[in-house]
Amino acid sequence: MEVYISRSTGPLGGLSSIKVKVNGEDQGKLKNNDVTVAIAEGDTAEIAVNQSFFRSKPITVSDGDNVEVTLNPKFSPFYIGGVLAIILGGLMKMPLFLVVGMVCLVIVLVMSSNWFVITKK
Repeated sequence: MEVYISRSTGPLGGLSSIKVKVNGEDQGKLKNNDVTVAIAEGDTAEIAVNQSFFRSKPITVSDGDNVEVTLNPKFSPFYIGGVLAIILGGLMKMPLFLVVGMVCLVIVLVMSSNWFVITKK
């Protein structure tokens, strides 16, 4: 069985590769805007990806499926806002910005198990 996996995570997640797991076993890495072929035995397989502590929920695929890995649009604003708030808080010496930034980043860490979304095309 072969499944085609493409990655389109944009600049936010594009600095490092993500690991592709097929049926719980590593099958390679994907760079941004890259495509790979996952090979598994049987008619179906379970695919998931991860990058450090950021993960996706597994998806069940069949032979010949095309799937795309993207960032979860719900969490990107928290990540960007958190980083910007921490930088601005440090530069402007405003503790409130630092607190808001840390809260945003804690939300991202709590929700990191659904950072990537895998969808069938």
